Amino acid sequence: MHHALLVDEILLSILAALWETDKSHSQLNAVARTCRFLSPLALDFLWSELWDVWPLIQYLKPSVSDDPCSSVPSTSFQRAASRVRKLSCPPLACANDNHSQLILTERLRSLGDMRTTTPLLPNLRQLSWTDTDRSRYVYIRLFLSPTLESLELDFSFQKPHHFPFLASLPKLCPNLLRMSISKHSVISLSGDDGPSAVRTICRLPRLTTLECGSSTISEADLLHLSQLKSLMTLSLGIPSWASSSNEGLVFRSFMTAKDRADRWWFCNLRKLHLRAYSVPIITSLMEPGCRSLQTVVFNVSEAPTTASLTECFRTLQSSQCANQCSAMRHIKVRDSLSSATLGISKLPDLKIINLDVFRPLFAFTKLRTLDLGVCLSFSLGDSDLATMASSWPELEVLCLNEGRGWRTSTRPLITVRGLESLCALCPRLYQIAIVVNALDLFPPSPHDTDQDRPVVRNQAVTHLSLGDSLVAKPDEAARALSNIFPRLKGISAWQGPLDKLPEGRHYCGLWEEVNKYLAAAF
Repeated sequence: MHHALLVDEILLSILAALWETDKSHSQLNAVARTCRFLSPLALDFLWSELWDVWPLIQYLKPSVSDDPCSSVPSTSFQRAASRVRKLSCPPLACANDNHSQLILTERLRSLGDMRTTTPLLPNLRQLSWTDTDRSRYVYIRLFLSPTLESLELDFSFQKPHHFPFLASLPKLCPNLLRMSISKHSVISLSGDDGPSAVRTICRLPRLTTLECGSSTISEADLLHLSQLKSLMTLSLGIPSWASSSNEGLVFRSFMTAKDRADRWWFCNLRKLHLRAYSVPIITSLMEPGCRSLQTVVFNVSEAPTTASLTECFRTLQSSQCANQCSAMRHIKVRDSLSSATLGISKLPDLKIINLDVFRPLFAFTKLRTLDLGVCLSFSLGDSDLATMASSWPELEVLCLNEGRGWRTSTRPLITVRGLESLCALCPRLYQIAIVVNALDLFPPSPHDTDQDRPVVRNQAVTHLSLGDSLVAKPDEAARALSNIFPRLKGISAWQGPLDKLPEGRHYCGLWEEVNKYLAAAF
């Protein structure tokens, strides 16, 4: 054996490369079978992540007898099980194979019949359970262990009556850090449905992340969840019962002002992802408490108005601790109307976003991402863009209606000169989605001349998303933009749904010409 293989770092790097490049893992299997010295490490890689429970279950065959009470885990099973760190169960590959499903259920039942005083997978860290058969979720308990840190549940059936493992989850998994519940309404059970999942979740002493794809959480359960001081990341759908009131959530009716002040309302949250029908519903949920958020993502069903968006940003700013506004890093707001386009005639003010909408966000001086995708128009010029950029010098991503366009009734007010100022004030930018006027390249400015204007080059941006930007001379536009972005390889403009507009085909063709000039430059 080569002496280099005696160095742990080199050996682990080689095995990791085999794991990543060989999807069938035949090479790792060969290493495990042919070299006694390398076999333990190779087996660790082979068994550390199981995307299928079948390899583990195969070791049950020699250990299952006619008397289930006498069945014990075999030595080979224990050796394999101790290496598993991440498990996905049951396998999706046999979801439509009834015979395999029956065998899987029988094997899981055999696992449940085994006599053991320790967890079946004593070193398991991550468990992901996706199932189509409601009779099998009782076997989740078999894989719970004190070492478990992440639990992902994804059920493909409606409203299971009860979850027997939930009550013992805090005892069995005291080190659980992340929990994800997807697709169906399992987060908040009450009455005849059994005990509330939220009450159990709130008893997990170290839980930092809760991601819930469900939208059925009761008012009382939401209040319990808000008191979980360890919680730092929350993804939650605000349910339909909140959509009936645009003034605030229903649970506010039984909370006095003093009650709200005394409560630790999601006090340690750092990342918040909310889904709701409208922006005012999200705004009403944010209002109580004082926290140091770093990331917020808001997804709404209907398009916001300028007023509701302004109020949301103002509430977001006021809900932060006074000395922690600089903690905010990422803000993303999107509605579900991605294929909708605005008409350009007589747009009311409530449909046009101007600089004042963004002013509450100027307090977030360390902002890195601003991503808005809403069915609204924008009225922003070069000076407005410079004001925004001056407030966020560390900005890395600026996306304003990426792929949707601004649908302004006049020419866009942001010019190529404005893009250059943006890059000068935000040198870390690597992603830009904006609408510019490329008809008049570098229009005259009373403040400087072309000789006085500094040359600003952004080496990070390789692609621009310019929505419904106007252009007349593709060669000049390509030259002007590549002068600011030397590594620019392509531009997306007037693509779906904008390509369906009357002028879409014309401008889409012109921007394709710009892309040809950029490609020729490389």
